[in-house]
Amino acid sequence: MLANKLTKYTILSLLVILYACTNNRFPNIVAAEEGMVRHCSYLDTISEVTDPGKMIIPAKYSYPYDGELKVLERANNMGASHIVWMYNYPFGSSASAYRCDD
Repeated sequence: MLANKLTKYTILSLLVILYACTNNRFPNIVAAEEGMVRHCSYLDTISEVTDPGKMIIPAKYSYPYDGELKVLERANNMGASHIVWMYNYPFGSSASAYRCDD
């Protein structure tokens, strides 16, 4: 009985930790406006399409969209510190990536 309760609490704790880690997946990237990145280095424009299988689930249950995560992932991999969203819809996302050295 005690082992069963410990297992439940262990699984619950792991799920909470997993959610906390994925919720702040790209903490070093700032969503900015054009004026904020005026003196920064432009890296690239990134566009991604959302996986059509993930679009079946209503947006309120699947935020952020798959396309948004792909854009953030690519911006993070190229060392961007800021992004300026061009569009961010359930079917796809696009943003310009910048590196700002403060």
